[in-house]
Amino acid sequence: MPRWLQARPFLLVTALSWRNLQRRNRVLLPAIVVLGGVCAGLLTLPGAGATLERIAQYPVVPFIFLAAACAALTARRKAGVYRSLVDSWLAPLAAPPSIATRMMFAPVLQVLLLWAGLLVARVAGSLSHAAAVTLGLVAGSAYVAGFLVGWLSPHGRTLAAPDYHYVAVRRPRMNWAQAPSLTPLSYWAVGQARVFTKPKVTGGALVFVLLALPMGTGGEKAMALASGSWVVLYLLSLVVAAIRVAFAAARWLSPTTLRYLPFTGAIGYRVLLAQLWVGAWVLFLGAASGLPLALSLAVSITGRCLVLSCIAIPVACWMAMRANAMGGRA
Repeated sequence: MPRWLQARPFLLVTALSWRNLQRRNRVLLPAIVVLGGVCAGLLTLPGAGATLERIAQYPVVPFIFLAAACAALTARRKAGVYRSLVDSWLAPLAAPPSIATRMMFAPVLQVLLLWAGLLVARVAGSLSHAAAVTLGLVAGSAYVAGFLVGWLSPHGRTLAAPDYHYVAVRRPRMNWAQAPSLTPLSYWAVGQARVFTKPKVTGGALVFVLLALPMGTGGEKAMALASGSWVVLYLLSLVVAAIRVAFAAARWLSPTTLRYLPFTGAIGYRVLLAQLWVGAWVLFLGAASGLPLALSLAVSITGRCLVLSCIAIPVACWMAMRANAMGGRA
């Protein structure tokens, strides 16, 4: 390890965590390389270039989505970084907390990956030079704006409720210590999604959606767009939360002989129910509005999120069980 990294314990622990994860699962790094190669190959296709050309014609749309996502992730990361200064086992050490480095590493890496993808499409000839420059500037400016909004948002170290307060466990059993159940795993996935979409996290992201509205837009349309953006963020947060819970739960359940199907069902079934419940309300409101565009968007968003969950959660559970050498298999 470099000497400058050894002098920063928080960064060193992160690097060692990634190194240990890669050692436990030797397939992880080759899988990332293969996935990157597949993505690069897809960007060379004429269809991908045509899609990027159309996106470059309306730069406001990708700017809004990228800036909103970066603002939400930065606010969440800021809360975690400042909380680690209090409750981390590294907090008593008289060492630099490396707040700026820990905050800027993820967005800088994401921007570099986006620029690399645009460069691949440009070199392959599927994307014009003007569109590549436009999308590159949009990505860079969106991440700068989103990072500033997320950084300026209050992290609420003392006023906010702890994250575990957002996990509501219904029907608790007194004999869980003697007869444990997998039911709490699904509660943790839904609870983490609630944490990801707290108002103090999503507030900064929705600012970009409201600022992008043209002058003269009615209040009902503005509220509809803001609500739709929040619904999309919540549905995607459910998927991300289920993946996080799968890897965390597999680490604790590795000594057991739990099989694949019960493990996947315990984590994913309540996430799918929550998505179906939210999707049903979105479809009802889209149909009640009487606008064909609103109904088609509701059907598209709900269907794609459900398909994404049905693919991502089983794959994440399989990778988590394989990475932690769980003995059970379907």
